[in-house]
Amino acid sequence: MHFHGYEWAGDGRLLARESERRPVEAARFGLSELPPMMTGWWLLRPPSQVRATWKHPEDAADWLAERYEQHTPGGDPWLPTAARRRFALDQLARASDVTWSRWVSDIRWSGHYVIVCPNRTWPGLPCPTGRLAQ
Repeated sequence: MHFHGYEWAGDGRLLARESERRPVEAARFGLSELPPMMTGWWLLRPPSQVRATWKHPEDAADWLAERYEQHTPGGDPWLPTAARRRFALDQLARASDVTWSRWVSDIRWSGHYVIVCPNRTWPGLPCPTGRLAQ
């Protein structure tokens, strides 16, 4: 098992382009950088969209915390980053994907995703980078 990190930040109104977020229209889906509708579908995206890969959940949780703080100035008033990181570490250790996303302004969306590979929810999806399960 290993982990792939993905992220997307931009005009949140673009998330309404659901056809680009579903693999039904493979060409549009593969070219889009919008986050997929299902977390495991990130694995269907080109390897160029993988921002980082880790063997250990601790490293993936650290990346999530770092990227989240960079994209959400002032942090999250409801759940501090340290608590988020602890929850993420627990989820990743249990082979569950983690998504941290939120509106950071009226129109700006920020999303950070760590996807488990191979993915137990989507076991038939290949690793986007060709890595073997470890």
